[in-house]
Formats: sequence, structure tokens, C-alpha cells
Amino acid sequence: MVASVDITDCDRVPLASALAGDGGRAARARLMDGGGIVLARPMLWPCAGEQMNADHMMDWPAPDIDLYVVRDVLCGGRGSHLTLDGQPLQARGPYPGYIKYWYDNDIAPANWAFTAPAKRRLERAFVIAHFNFVWGHWLTEMYPKLFLIQALEQAGITAPIVLPATAPAYVARIVRQLLPTHEIITYDPAREALAIDIALLPHMLHADYIFHDFLRWKLEEQALAWPRGGGFDKVFVSRAGLRAPGVFREMTNEAEIETIAQELGLTLLRPETIPWEQQARIFSRARVVAGEFGSGLHNALLSPTGCQVVSLNWLVEVQSRIGNFRRHDVGYILPSDGRPRLHTVETQSQPFTIDPAEFRAKLGLAVERAETKAAMAGWDDGPLAAPELRL
Repeated sequence: MVASVDITDCDRVPLASALAGDGGRAARARLMDGGGIVLARPMLWPCAGEQMNADHMMDWPAPDIDLYVVRDVLCGGRGSHLTLDGQPLQARGPYPGYIKYWYDNDIAPANWAFTAPAKRRLERAFVIAHFNFVWGHWLTEMYPKLFLIQALEQAGITAPIVLPATAPAYVARIVRQLLPTHEIITYDPAREALAIDIALLPHMLHADYIFHDFLRWKLEEQALAWPRGGGFDKVFVSRAGLRAPGVFREMTNEAEIETIAQELGLTLLRPETIPWEQQARIFSRARVVAGEFGSGLHNALLSPTGCQVVSLNWLVEVQSRIGNFRRHDVGYILPSDGRPRLHTVETQSQPFTIDPAEFRAKLGLAVERAETKAAMAGWDDGPLAAPELRL
């Protein structure tokens, strides 16, 4: 077990006081109150599994949004991890709960521990990352922070953004797209760490994937900027190019399932092969999104109210919580043996098949619902008002 410092409940002070250091080594400033209750929606069809249904059918309050300010820290490793007096730092809000679990159980320390010396000092910097750059984790755990940094910039609060040089190239590209005036400072985690006088840790805009309305507003603001019309609005997310060592699950009749999806009018898409701005345009107008549970399917976070989402397999609650937040209709189709293929820390090969007749029938239902609901999308959701930052 690795001792870590949890600053989740550090003193809450006004933002100006936090930035001035009046809150001590660690403080937090309230930016927005919670965004109300995220209401559950029924699944598209009944699905066996107590945990699956419990995670889908709960109403949850969205979290308050704080900015954490930590002084005199080291930043290093593959995920720009912070240490405070030599101990890894954790806070719910800036980081997902599993980060602390990995610390506490000393799981894969090569992903987060670092011993490289601090060779540069920064007066102030935003730190947005952690070790898990799998696309779905970037999308839900780091990407939302950029919108909060945008809002802080409009209030006159700016700082460089720190990224490890080993981060996937898409990370810096997306940061530059959303925050073109912010400096990005990179470092080689094998050779150096950074000393930061004032580290700014933005909130993920969710707690356990219960998302705040501020994120919904920002995503819809982005969608309105994309050109209207043209293209396709029914997407099958293919994982055909992701069959590599370390991938723990494999749909063995993938080609058959993809053929059925095309016959029902869906366009095959491998998101990893196209730029993010193109992905964003496609998913922001999608009325049907189907595919194997995973990072690509989580792109439905951008999809509009009324989108029909069909997930092949089930891993955790994330897709349900995206669906409830965005007011999607979500249905799961489990492997033919009825047993979901779950993630394990130690890689295990877990092949499975999806029953083609069940898939055809249920995807056909989703397509039919999308066609008939197109004119009524959003009828059961009230108007949204953008929350104000508390500055």
C-alpha cells in the first residue's frame, strides 16, 4: 500500500484567497453549485443483471464544482501526477476514484509513480491529466476540464497547461483547439519532473460520471457551431482496428454484426482513424449510436437528446450515466451466454459472440424509434439555463 494525501475535504475559501495562498498548502474554491438531479431513464428493453440495472435506474445529484489550488508540489510521471511532500496527491473532483484505489493497492506503479528530479520550476500551472489516456477516460475525465479552464480564462484566470511528452498526440491537439491562447508545457517523465508553486486542479465536471449541467451546456454550444445538414446520423462504432495484445475482450462474430448494422442503415465508423473535430461533428448529430461497450461508444456524450444507444456487452455504469445525463435511450445486448465480459487488472482473453437475430431485432427497434422520435426529440426535457461561475 502506498500512502497518499487526499485533499478532497481541504478548506473551501473564496477563489481570490485560494489563488493568494490564504488557504494554506491546499484549498478549494466553489465555482458552481450542483446542477440538480440527473434523472434515470428506462432501458430500451429489460436486461438481466442486478448491478447493471441498479446503476442505470438511480437518480443522482450532480456535484458542486470546485477548483483545487495546491502549493509547492512536484509534477511528474506519465500522467502529470502530483506529489505533496513526497506523497501522491488525490482529490475527488479533479481525479476519478480509481486513482486512489491504484495508489492504495500499489497497482501498476510504473503508470503513476516517478523518481525523476525536478529540473524546472513553474510559478503557476493547470494540471489536467492522470495516467489513464485510454480515449474514454480522456473524454470523460480530462476533456471536460478544458471547458472549465475556458470559463476561468474569460474571468481573467490563466496559466500554462502541463502535459507529459508521452501523452497521446490527440491530447495536445484538442487542448490547442479549445484553448488556443494557453501555453502547453511538456516534460519527459523519464528524465525530469516539474516543481510548481501553484497548481490549479480543475474539476472533471462530474462525480462518478454524474455530470454537471455546465458540461451539457458547453457540449450543446459546440454542437451549434458545427455545420448543419448532410452526412449520416446512424453510427456503428467498430473496434475492428483495436484487436491488439492487451485488449481483454473480443467479439468473435464482429464482421457478421457489422454487416447487419449496415443493412439496417448504420454507417461503420472507426473513431480512432479520424480527427476529433470530425468525430465531434458526427456524434453531435447522431440519432443512433451502436457498438461494443468501450471508448468509442462513450463518444455519445456529444450526441443529442433522443439518441438511441445500443451497447454490445456491459462493463460499468458509465454508458448508462452518459445516457441519463444526455437524455438518451440506452439498451444493452449481453454476450450470447448472458455473461458480461468485465475488465480485469491482469489481462485475460475473453472472447464472446452476440446473437445475430437478437441484435437485428433490437437494433431495428432502436432505428425505428429514432425515425419516429426525430420530430419530438427533447419533448420531455425542460429548457436549460447555463450556470454562472462563482468568481
